[in-house]
Amino acid sequence: MVVELPDYDHLERPFIEVFTLDSSQCAACTYMMAAANAAKAYFGDKIDVIEYKYTIRENVARCKKVGISNLPTMCINGEIKHVSMIPDSEELRKEIEALL
Repeated sequence: MVVELPDYDHLERPFIEVFTLDSSQCAACTYMMAAANAAKAYFGDKIDVIEYKYTIRENVARCKKVGISNLPTMCINGEIKHVSMIPDSEELRKEIEALL
């Protein structure tokens, strides 16, 4: 299966991608997605956030293409930032602010 990745070098705003098993069924995934959603609530339209659930076939291929080996994982602008460890809100805000 072929998946297209975003053009990370030409994004209009910081892009947070959260790779999860499924945030509605996995506790760690729920927390990782909650951290991303809290950042979205704080920054609003200045950032984009998406969840890629491993339960969807296309996202399995996406994980392989990006190099995701553990779930949950958070990427910012295509760079793996947090693997299985949920960032605290201050840490995540600083990472995002550095890109604004």
